[in-house]
Amino acid sequence: MRLDDKLLEFFRRPLMCIIAGADAVGRPSAGRGVGFDVLEDRETIDVIFSAWQWPRLEADIRQTGRVAATFVSPSDYVSFQLKGAATLQDTGAPALDRAARFIKAATDELESLGVPRGIIGSWLTPRDARVTRITVSEIYIQTPGPLAGMLAGARLQ
Repeated sequence: MRLDDKLLEFFRRPLMCIIAGADAVGRPSAGRGVGFDVLEDRETIDVIFSAWQWPRLEADIRQTGRVAATFVSPSDYVSFQLKGAATLQDTGAPALDRAARFIKAATDELESLGVPRGIIGSWLTPRDARVTRITVSEIYIQTPGPLAGMLAGARLQ
């Protein structure tokens, strides 16, 4: 599924990210994303997370190859969830640079909303960073309100 211009614009904002998977028996795992990169094809997104902080998530991605990543704008709660097939990729310097920029932007945004900077660091760490590449097959609106849970692009009846 191709990300449209509206979504690309959304991804330029300071965001928070929750990434979730499940093991082969359906037991869920989740963690915080600490960076991302929408690839040129607009159908694939790399999401960075800490395997140190969220070890089950890495194992579940390896086991099932499925992920959901929810991105939220802290200032207004505009939210989208992307689901799809996932693989783990090498974590190189570019991914670590993206993680550092994401963490700084998220920290600055949260602090501007009144969250003390000192507590944010425990939520957002690139320690043992891993990259999961998601081939997006579904996009859902998660912004609170009447459209929450709808496929992006769907119309209310």
